[in-house]
Order: sequence, then structure tokens, then C-alpha cells
Amino acid sequence: MANIENLNGGTFERLSPTECRDAVGAGEAVMLDIRGIEEFAAERIPGAMLMPMPEFEPVAMPAQGEKKIILQCRSGGRTANLAGQLLAAGLVTSISHMEGGILEWKAEGLPTICPDPSRAVT
Repeated sequence: MANIENLNGGTFERLSPTECRDAVGAGEAVMLDIRGIEEFAAERIPGAMLMPMPEFEPVAMPAQGEKKIILQCRSGGRTANLAGQLLAAGLVTSISHMEGGILEWKAEGLPTICPDPSRAVT
């Protein structure tokens, strides 16, 4: 179940991988993968958009409109950090992140796109 808290003047929502899958599948959310290009190329979540953290430009984020923006990384640490920064800077008023990242996504048995299984995220 989603865990919502106030953080740096905005709303921060922690979602499970299943909640993220359901929100994206229902057209209620956009998932941004903030890992590096090589990580994304090795294995990714279907439908996730790449926006690597080192080159992350908040002005390039999709418009929030009616959709949630869900940040996703390998294990959840980078996304929690970035969410706090975006809220503190006033660049968003609400942001979500996927608890446990792609590792938890896989642990829950959810599908990934993995062109070369020898490079899968571990």
C-alpha cells in the first residue's frame, strides 16, 4: 500500500512495484528510470522512460498534468534522494518513487526487458 508523506514542502509517495505497474498500466502514471544508459540497456522495465540521473534536467520531465511521475532506479536509493531534491527546489509539488527499484520489481516476479541475459541486473 502506498505510503504518502510530506517532504520538503511537497508530497512524496512510496509505491510498491505492483502499485507502479498498475498505475502505469491504467494510464495514471509515467515511470522515469534514472539509472545510467548502460544499466537501462542491460535490463529495463517495460514502458519506463530513460532519464539518467547524471544528465537529469527537471525541465525535460513530462508534464505532470493528471499523471503521477514515478522515479525508478536499481534499489530505490537514488530515486528517494532525487525526489527530495526536486521537491525542495519547488520543481514539482508531488512525486512518487518505486520502493526497492528494479531489484524489487524482479523479486515480485514482474517482467523486464533484458536483451542480453548475461547483463541482467543483480
